[in-house]
Amino acid sequence: MPTVTDQRSSLYSSGLMERARQSLAGGGNSTMRVLPYHLPMVVDRGDGCRVWDADGREYLDFNMAYGPLLFGHRHPLVVDSVVRQVAECGSQLGFPAELSIRVAEKVKQLYPSMELLRFSSTGTEAIAAAVRLARAFTGRSKLIVFEGHYHGSSDAVFHRYHAPVVDLPAGAYGPALPGTLGLDDAPNNLLVVRWNDPEALAQCLDDHRGSVAAVIMEPIMGNASVIPPDRDYLETVQMMVRDAGGLLIFDEVITGLRVAAGGAQQLYDVWPDITILSKAIGCGFPISCFGASREIMSLVAEGKLFHGGVYSGNGLVMAAAEAVLDEILENQDTIYESLFERGRQLTCGFAEIMRRLGVPHVTQSVGPLVSMLFTHGEVNGLRNYREVREHVDFEKYIRYQHALQKSGVYFHPNAFEPLFLSTAHAAGDIDEALDRMEQGAKSCLRD
Repeated sequence: MPTVTDQRSSLYSSGLMERARQSLAGGGNSTMRVLPYHLPMVVDRGDGCRVWDADGREYLDFNMAYGPLLFGHRHPLVVDSVVRQVAECGSQLGFPAELSIRVAEKVKQLYPSMELLRFSSTGTEAIAAAVRLARAFTGRSKLIVFEGHYHGSSDAVFHRYHAPVVDLPAGAYGPALPGTLGLDDAPNNLLVVRWNDPEALAQCLDDHRGSVAAVIMEPIMGNASVIPPDRDYLETVQMMVRDAGGLLIFDEVITGLRVAAGGAQQLYDVWPDITILSKAIGCGFPISCFGASREIMSLVAEGKLFHGGVYSGNGLVMAAAEAVLDEILENQDTIYESLFERGRQLTCGFAEIMRRLGVPHVTQSVGPLVSMLFTHGEVNGLRNYREVREHVDFEKYIRYQHALQKSGVYFHPNAFEPLFLSTAHAAGDIDEALDRMEQGAKSCLRD
C-alpha cells in the first residue's frame, strides 16, 4: 500500500502538469513559466532562498519569483505586517487609508523625482498609465523604446522585444513589431532604437522632432540578459530627450529597490521625468506605482487623466510594501553592500569555473542582478540586444540549466532572464551553488 508521500509524489509531481493543462491554458498562468524547453516543475513552497517542489525536492532559488523577492521567500517582517493588516484592518477597504499615505511618503524618500505618485497592481498597469500621462502632458503621440527592453503587455508598448536580428531594422531605428497576436495593428507610434547607441537615438529624435512624447527605457537592461548603460549614456539620453521637448521615463520594475535603495536613478545619479516601480517594492505582493513631478502628475491629481483600479493601493500590498520600505530605509547601507558582495561572489566564482574548464562565457551583473552566459567564442562584453543574439549560445544554456535544476539549483532556462539574488542568499548558499555549477558544467558542457 503506498504511503502518503508516495501518493503525493504520484499525484503532485509526475501527473500534475498534465492535470494543469486540462484547466489552465498551457498549464500555467504566464507564458514564461511554461515554455516548451522548461523541465516540468511544480513548486509547493518557498522559504528564504530555497523552494521545494511537489515531490519535496529542495532547490536553491535564483529566480526569486522573477525578481520581486528581494528579501527571499516568506520574510518574517513582510509576513507579520501582512497578517497584522488582514487580522486588524482588512485586506481591501475601497477608501483612502493612512497606510497608503505612509507608503507613498516612504517611496518619495527614496525616489525624490516622484513628487506625486499613484499605486497600481502590476507593472503593465503602471507603465500603461505612465505612457498615457506622457502623451497627455506633452500633447505628442510618438514613443521611443529600445531593442530588448520590455515594458509590459499593454497595446501601447508591447513590441517584439526578442525579435530575431533579421527582423530588426537595418538602420538606426524602425517601427515596432507587434509583440503578439490580437493587437489590431498596435503598438502605434512606437519607434525602436538600439540600446547604448546615442547616435541612433539622436537620429530618431531628429527625424521625428516635435512629435516624440517620451523615451522609455530600462535604465539597466534586464530583459535581454543584464546589460548596464555605457558610461555617461543615461546622462546623454536625458539631455537629448529634454532638448527635443520630450520626457524621459525610467521603467524600474526590475531595478527599483534592487540595485540600490533608490534604484538605477540613484546608482547613476540620473533622475527621470517619470518613474515606474514594481516587483521588489512588494516582496512578492502585487504592487506597482508610477510618479513624477507635481506639474506632470497634476493631470492625474485633477482628474483630467483617468487612472483607476479596484485593487490599487489595497491594504494587503500596502502592508507588505511598508515592511519592505521600513527595512530598506533603516538598513540600506548593509543591505546593498551584502547584495553586491553576493553578486560578486557568484559571478566571479562562475567565471573562474568556466575559465578552468575552457568554456567560452561572459558574466554581466549590477549587484544582485546577474547574467552568466555561454558564448560561441571569446567575448569581452555585451552592450546591446543584437550582441546578445549574435554571441550567446542559447542551446548550451538550456542544457546547462536542465543539469543544474536536476542537481537542486534553479534559474530560468531562458538566457535572456537574469538571475536574482536576495538578502536570504548567504555566502554559504553561493558556495553550495558554485559547487553544483561546476559539477553540472563537467557533466554537460564538455564537447
